[in-house]
Amino acid sequence: MPFNFENAVDEILRRDTSYAPDAYGFMRQALDYSVEQFHKSAEDPHLSAEELYLGFCAYALQEYGPLAAAVLEHWGISGSKDVGNIVYNLIDVGVFGRQESDTREQFDNLQPLGELLDTPYEA
Repeated sequence: MPFNFENAVDEILRRDTSYAPDAYGFMRQALDYSVEQFHKSAEDPHLSAEELYLGFCAYALQEYGPLAAAVLEHWGISGSKDVGNIVYNLIDVGVFGRQESDTREQFDNLQPLGELLDTPYEA
């Protein structure tokens, strides 16, 4: 069977059902958004964990506005560690790449998701 994104997500879900399938498609789109937002070049598109996380949150706000936190929670995402787990699940099946210096732990303890998603809507 030829490789495609849907097959990769199916493989991930056989191993880990912590996150909804839609979370993986969203992460793929958030990566593209983040590369653009952080002005990464085609020659060096690498993002740090923090850049990808911040881009992910910004993309969630753009797509879902004040409902972003609720949508992400529905998908099983409650913090930066969950974003890292999704990224590394995609790395493990060959969808995303990584540099030798990248680690899953770099996603731990980044700014709380609620602060990033709720702040624009606080009075």
